[in-house]
Parts: sequence; C-alpha cells; structure tokens
Amino acid sequence: MEIEQITNYFNKYKSEIVKKLSANGWRHFRDYFLIKEKFSRNILDDNFKNVFCAFYVVNGPMGLNNAQKNEFFKLLSLKENSLEKILKTLYKAPSYGQQQKLYLSFATKLLHTIDNDSPIYDRNVAYVLKLTSQFTGTLEVKIKNRIDIYSELKNNFGLLLKNPEIVSRLKDIRKEIFKATTTDNFEWKDNLVSDTKLLDSSLWALYDFMRK
Repeated sequence: MEIEQITNYFNKYKSEIVKKLSANGWRHFRDYFLIKEKFSRNILDDNFKNVFCAFYVVNGPMGLNNAQKNEFFKLLSLKENSLEKILKTLYKAPSYGQQQKLYLSFATKLLHTIDNDSPIYDRNVAYVLKLTSQFTGTLEVKIKNRIDIYSELKNNFGLLLKNPEIVSRLKDIRKEIFKATTTDNFEWKDNLVSDTKLLDSSLWALYDFMRK
C-alpha cells in the first residue's frame, strides 16, 4: 500500500469518485442505507435479502446458491462475528458445481453489516491496496491465508484512517457527496456512513481510475 499515491488519486479523481457512487440514482448508497436500517431493526425479510444479494452481488455463478444463502443469512441473523466460523460454515455448503470454496469477500460483507467499522474485502480494494493474494493449499492453510489477508486489510484501513491527508481527502469527498445528493434531491444519511464505509466506497470507485 502506498498512502501518498492513494492520497494523490483521491485528490485527482474526487469528482469522478462521487460521480461513480451517484450512478443509477445513487443506487450504491440507496441500497446500502436500506440494508443498514433494516438490519438495525432486525428486519431480515425477503426485501432485505433481495437488496443485499443484489447490492453485494451474492447471486450468480460466482456467488452463493440457495443453500449457501440460507446459511449466510442465518449467520447474519445470529450476528456471527468470527471470520473463521463464517468461512468454514459457507465452505461446508457445496457451491455451484458441488465445489467447496472459501468466500472471503462475502464473509467480510457480513461482518461489515454487523459492524460499520469492519472493512470489506473485494477485488477492487485488494487491487488498490495491493493486498496479499489468496492462494490454494489445505483447508487449514487457505483459511489462515484468508484470515491473514483480512488482518492486513484492517491494518491498512487503520493506517489510512489515521493519516491526516487521507482524513482530509475523505472529508472533501463527504462534502462533495452531500452537495451532489442535495442537487439530486437524494436523502443523504450521514450517520449511516462511517469513515470506514466511506473509505471502502472511495477505494472501490478508485479502482477504475487506477487501472487506467
């Protein structure tokens, strides 16, 4: 991870980041707000599950099948916060093609739903932060690898959120988002967007520009 580079990209692409996050009528935050509000009221109904699956891309060949989704939402309803237990539980339920996989990204999305200050692992964020790659091996080796990657992610987020320049850039992005939502007449719920979530969304959006 290169903090100076990320700082420069946040400054250079601030408007583009906000534009990407505002796409499709602010769907990124519209769905996120619904998920956070319903979960806070312990309403894990079909609407919640459908929006969650669409927002976090849980459906599809690379996602979870129905049996796995049942296990996933059971863990979420129980507010399970052990990454290892979540990984092992989803691993036991065969995926599409009867394969068994470790779902680090989905597991961290579950953890973030429970705790706003838990970062989310996905391809975009992993690329921007240059995180350690996921690798194969025995189940124990793979689980340790995924846990180590998540520890690396949490450490990186901790360093970024303590960096004055990054904090300043995030404040600027938050202000730009608020102005844009006001113009678009979209209700911005600032209390639902922790600094961790804002950093996550900004890094996720930044991926496209860093790839260029």
